Amino acid sequence: MRHLTGILGLLMFLACERETATPIAITGYEYFPLSIGREWHYGLDSIVLRPEIGGIRFDSVRLQAREILVDTLRDLEDQLWYRGERYDRRSDTLPWRFRQTFLLRTETTRALRQADNLTFVKLIFSPREGERWNAQAAFDEYREIEIGGQPMAVYAGWRSRYREVDGPVSVGPPEDSTAQAFTKGLRVDLADEESAIDYRRAWEVYVADIGLVYRYIEVYDTQCNACCNLDFDQCADLPWREKAERGFILRQWLTQ
Repeated sequence: MRHLTGILGLLMFLACERETATPIAITGYEYFPLSIGREWHYGLDSIVLRPEIGGIRFDSVRLQAREILVDTLRDLEDQLWYRGERYDRRSDTLPWRFRQTFLLRTETTRALRQADNLTFVKLIFSPREGERWNAQAAFDEYREIEIGGQPMAVYAGWRSRYREVDGPVSVGPPEDSTAQAFTKGLRVDLADEESAIDYRRAWEVYVADIGLVYRYIEVYDTQCNACCNLDFDQCADLPWREKAERGFILRQWLTQ
């Protein structure tokens, strides 16, 4: 009987310990702020590779982009999403052109963005340096997307990782030495993969109470045909911008 009483006492003690344990606080929501009317303005540089007779053409464009959260909706599982609209223009003297609708959402442990029927896990909470996750888990990472008239598995091999957490960051256009400085930010490495025939490098920067302030994506594929007539030994020594046959570069930075 004394043995049974001791066991019951231990169970009661453990139950009390569970009841009084301090819950772990989840942090990081300030990096993905959501509210109707919230707006972001970006500069955008892009270079798209296009095949043509005699080689590969690099088409470059600079745009201004604007994103604004205009409404909320609930999906079939009654989950709340913020609906946003994206616009762009070539200069501030031209009217904005509507480009796409997108959806944003935060859950207890992650932040989501949905656009073009693809859902990405942009952040996970709480952010910890070095932590990794599959941001493309909701779709086939080998799904092909048309880039410059050519199909590419853009997101193949991408895995997100927190490289820097809660530290100072600065962002601006590539040629601008007076970049904006922020005291508290996150850097998320999205991809850093290279093989003989493909190259994937991408990252994003988020700032507390603002959200996304910088994005960089550089994606190439090659079969070493246009540059080297299928000579892979010669091809291996060339920079990617000389041997790439399809792909793109994108830089996006917060302007206001």
